[in-house]
Amino acid sequence: MDELYKTSEQLPEVDRHEVYAHHVEEDEWEEVPYRDSLWTDDMRATGVVSSSKDFYNIIQYGEILETVGEAIEQNGLDVEGTVSLSPTAHKMNASIEFEGNTVYANRDDPVTLGLQVQSGHSGYHRLKYDVGAERLVCSNGMTAFISELSFDQTHQDPFQPRLAYNAVDAVATSPEMVERRLEKAQEHVLMNQDEALLVLLETGIDSYLEQPVPDLLNALHDEVKDPENPSLWETYNAATRALTHYTENTPRYELSKGYENAAKLLENGDNQIPEPEILGSQAVEDRTRQLIEQDDTEPYWEDEPDALRQLRELHEIQA
Repeated sequence: MDELYKTSEQLPEVDRHEVYAHHVEEDEWEEVPYRDSLWTDDMRATGVVSSSKDFYNIIQYGEILETVGEAIEQNGLDVEGTVSLSPTAHKMNASIEFEGNTVYANRDDPVTLGLQVQSGHSGYHRLKYDVGAERLVCSNGMTAFISELSFDQTHQDPFQPRLAYNAVDAVATSPEMVERRLEKAQEHVLMNQDEALLVLLETGIDSYLEQPVPDLLNALHDEVKDPENPSLWETYNAATRALTHYTENTPRYELSKGYENAAKLLENGDNQIPEPEILGSQAVEDRTRQLIEQDDTEPYWEDEPDALRQLRELHEIQA
């Protein structure tokens, strides 16, 4: 906790300053009255936002992290974690684990719960608190996989400390809910590993990987016990394995959207696990359409067209 508070004090403070437009040919400068630039106290330009507090309020990173710390102390939790800050300080991500707050996907698969906090000063990023976790058997990161444990606010409102308290309270008191979600995800099964790969590519996490198909295939090989019956839990674990272990030089603030996209395999937005038939058939149809309609599209693997045809037949039989 001492390190958490120390980190909150070290995060840069941000303040408003004027914005000027430059006419190059006339070499004229004129203030833009309806916009403000945001600058850190160590002289980094971090964003341009509305000059009206009716539309944008600065929410200091340090205040967010300090409030989260107070909420954690109120719950009597021990923590460890990391804070990731972009070079221009326009994005911040804090990954905080609640030590001892562990759930089990199964007997040999412990998961430590915690909180993921994201905010920004760019004018485009709201303040978000999501359930976060680390799967201990392989150090995979997890986040945003239960919408009921998510809280957020826009910069149209001043900082709302109660949301930080609500988020910490919700995660700290919900291990049974998380365990049920992880158990059910193991009962939802895709058609086969080819479909699992297509579903992973459909999430968009391939954009974070240097070798998307090989990396995802390696992750599936490590996570899926039966290639003919990959569960959503195994497929999700393949996604988080790829993001955690095949993006070593990518900071967490850049990967946060990737983890949220991966979480769609466990969360459909209505606090329910997605139906694998819907996820799979949508991925198959989208990829089939792409290969037919875009002449320059190369198959992901040599026999992909045959695999797509077989998957479409399986979905028609099941329907």
